[in-house]
This record gives sequence, C-alpha cells and structure tokens, in this order.
Amino acid sequence: MADRLLIEQYAAAAWPAGEASAAAGWLLRHTPGVPRRRSNSALPLVPGAVLLAGLPWVEEYYRERGLPVVVQVAPAEEHTELDAALAGRGYRREAPTLVRTAPAATVIARSRPSAPLAVTVAEEPTRHWLDGYVALDGGGGGRAAADAVLARIPGRAAYLSVERDGAVVGIGLFVAASDPAYAGVFCMATHPDHRREGIATAVLHVGARWAAARGAERLYLQVMADEEHAPARRLYERVGFRGSHGYHYRIAG
Repeated sequence: MADRLLIEQYAAAAWPAGEASAAAGWLLRHTPGVPRRRSNSALPLVPGAVLLAGLPWVEEYYRERGLPVVVQVAPAEEHTELDAALAGRGYRREAPTLVRTAPAATVIARSRPSAPLAVTVAEEPTRHWLDGYVALDGGGGGRAAADAVLARIPGRAAYLSVERDGAVVGIGLFVAASDPAYAGVFCMATHPDHRREGIATAVLHVGARWAAARGAERLYLQVMADEEHAPARRLYERVGFRGSHGYHYRIAG
C-alpha cells in the first residue's frame, strides 16, 4: 500500500489549486471563486514538529488574502501532534473524511453490472459532463469554479457520465497519479431521482477499467464520514475499497 502521505499528495495534484506555495513542510492552496475547503487550505507535506514552526507563515498567507485559515489535517493518523496544537489554538474541527483504497482488478470484478448500462467516457471535460457536475455537485461553486479547477488537472483523466433523456444523471472522474500504479476517484454523484439504478456502480466499473488499462493497479477515493454519505460508503466497500486513513479540517476561530 502506498504511503498515506503520498496518497494525499496525489490527491492534491489531481485537484489542483489556482495558487499553490510550498515551504516549511506545507502546501498552501488558494483558488479564487471556488468555495471547497480542499481548494483553499494548507496541507502538511511532512510529519513532525517542523510543521508547528511554519504555522505563523500559514496563518499570514490566508489572512493576507482575507480568507479563513484552514488546515487539512491529512493523514490525521500522521499528524496527531499538529492536530492537538491546532485545537489548542482554538481551531475547530470540521468535515471528517475517510480515505479508501482498492485494487483496480477487485473493483472491476465486483462492480460488473448485471445488465448493460451506457457510460460515456471522455478524456476532456465535455459540455454535458460539466453541466452534470454543476447540477449534481452541490458544493462546487458553479460552472466557473468547475472550469477553474478542471482546466488545471494534470496528466490523464477520464470524465464519466450516464445520461437519461438527454440529461446527465450520474458522473465520476478518474485521475491518473504521477505514480502510474495509482489513480484517484473523484466527483462521484448520482441524481436523487436515479439512485439505486446501478449508475454509480457502472461508473466505478468503467472508470476502473480505464485506470487499469493505463497501468493503475490501485485506486483511492475520499468519502465523508457523516450519515448522509453512508450509502456511498457501503457501495465502495461492496466493490472492494478498504480503509487507508482519515483526515479532517481545522479552521481558525
């Protein structure tokens, strides 16, 4: 299994920020117009006490831009000292998230649809895919935000979608990591009126096949730890994803 820190770096590269600065063991990210925490937070790149010495620089970076100071404590298991220090400084804890990994071959085998389901695959974000992303992803910040992030995705990516009556009702995004053995799964979403139709499972199946054909042996994804996302967690477990680590955000008061 890849190192937890490396998986977080793969994920940061797969979802690039508009601005990114690395120093003192930190990656500082800011994307104007995009409300996601991931796009506007500091990610620790190394474990250990060196991170605490760089905290004043982190706080200054975001306050100079008129932004809340947000730290993505990822992987949480590697940064217990940092997490305790942030809690002691009054940073509140939000959005606990689980990171799961799976062999691509396992996902392919376990997600095979019982009946054919048409999944469109494009290696660039098409208009239909972007329309689906804006409609189905509630926290993305709209089309301009989608364009701002997706245009920066490096390397190879697969934009997957399922349509009903000309409208996109399910999407997913697979992004190959710099390590060719890994690919990330992002933007999994299904329209509420079309859940329990096997759409997400079919997207995972086709995406895993795409990734495996390009050398990826393992997949990783992130899923929120709250009750709302329990059905998604059950789906991912059913097709072979297992726990790697967790993360959460600390936000300055």
